[in-house]
Amino acid sequence: MTLPSPCTHAFAAACIALLLITACGATTVTVTPSSSASPGASPTATPQAFAGTGFRTNIPAGWQDQTTNQTAVSSLGGNGTVLMLLASPDHGQIVVRTAPQPVADDQLAQFLTTVTPPGASDVSHPEPVDIDGVSGVLITFIVVPAGGAAQEDEDMVVNQAGNTYQIVLRTAPADFATDAAGLQEILNSWTWA
Repeated sequence: MTLPSPCTHAFAAACIALLLITACGATTVTVTPSSSASPGASPTATPQAFAGTGFRTNIPAGWQDQTTNQTAVSSLGGNGTVLMLLASPDHGQIVVRTAPQPVADDQLAQFLTTVTPPGASDVSHPEPVDIDGVSGVLITFIVVPAGGAAQEDEDMVVNQAGNTYQIVLRTAPADFATDAAGLQEILNSWTWA
């Protein structure tokens, strides 16, 4: 019969000591498997539903519906009937309106050039856009109102049910990416009524 070596005794003693320390309340590290569900971030606010004339969409969390604020609507200027006016937390705006007269499908890009303010810069080429299965056209540009700060616009038009809908995002250039993400949320939830 062979006796265990002194190294085996030392190893066994170390294991027993570790078990005793653990059993006596020493701090142990808990490892969570990566496949377990981690707690989610604080819950986000649910978007508010918006029912406009001829369409429905959701208002992104944090944005304010100013459609019934007649002072805000009248300050917009422009032609056509304002159907929706939303204000972003950083003071950007999204305006949805119908054009005073329907525009032919093949004239949508030309229509955008006629509503682009004089002196606008960085005017993009017209690009196709799809809003809930309906094709339209969009452009972007920078405009500096008289006595004001630069604003970046994304302006799109689409024909639906005999109306030409114009959807405009206007915000400070530094806030454009953030507010454009809000516009994308609106377009993603858009349905024609």
